[in-house]
Amino acid sequence: MNRWELMADRVDRTAVAAGVDRPGRDLIGAAMEVARAPRLGVIDDDHHPDYLHPGRTAVVLFDDVGLADPLALAAACVLDTRRGDLEPPDREVTANVSTAVTDFRSAVPRPGSVTLLEDLLASEPDVILVALAERLDQVRHAHMWGDLAEAQEAHQEASEVYLKMAERTHALLATRYAHWCRAFSERYLSNTR
Repeated sequence: MNRWELMADRVDRTAVAAGVDRPGRDLIGAAMEVARAPRLGVIDDDHHPDYLHPGRTAVVLFDDVGLADPLALAAACVLDTRRGDLEPPDREVTANVSTAVTDFRSAVPRPGSVTLLEDLLASEPDVILVALAERLDQVRHAHMWGDLAEAQEAHQEASEVYLKMAERTHALLATRYAHWCRAFSERYLSNTR
């Protein structure tokens, strides 16, 4: 098995343990496969942090959040808020997963918006959890992005928006955001101020 297949297997085993039924697991699995396609075209190293992002996001939602809704988990798998080239187009998600997954993904507020906090506050609870978990997995790898300015912007937004939203929404995600914000600042930003 390659690393992608190992991650897909882990997601499926975690879904079983969480009580997700076969149709729900099939939906999540279909989303994982759709998310894989653009990665195969642009990532040539299966150790690149963006490669397993869909699976890691699902695992965070299962393990840290306790979310077991297949629709939300499938939408999380096809969401990539950092790299548009890795996010499968709506038409592919709709054709190969479901319209409901496409619609859920479309409801997730995106970083970089001046109304991000307001958009998150107005979102449904599962949409907020998906937004928080997906972005957490993104920013945890900011030190590997190769663009310090982009990483600094992500840190600022995580500190000012995502951490505050996590504090209102989910204690463990808030703890993880607080830890990352502090650690990233100490390790990577202290010399740039």
